[in-house]
Amino acid sequence: MKHIVCGHCAAINRLPAARISDRAKCGKCGGVIFEGKPVDLNSQTFARHVSRSDIPVVVDFWADWCGPCKVMAPAFAQAAGELEPAPQLTAWIRKFAA
Repeated sequence: MKHIVCGHCAAINRLPAARISDRAKCGKCGGVIFEGKPVDLNSQTFARHVSRSDIPVVVDFWADWCGPCKVMAPAFAQAAGELEPAPQLTAWIRKFAA
């Protein structure tokens, strides 16, 4: 069994390793766990994803005022669609003062 954190409600789900690719749904909220797009996180959900998930989590630290972040966002989203669920791709969005 693998522990996977839901990107919608941050609930921890137990999934058989052989079924991770089967469009699993969260047992708490019913949302699809792997949607093929980055999961937006904050400081609370970030800590939960990286400490409780049994699969690799690839993180893009992102700010809405950052030009290179905006340029990379489409490539990161494409990678999520191609790579999930092997790693789960997340974007930690933080509001920094420019």
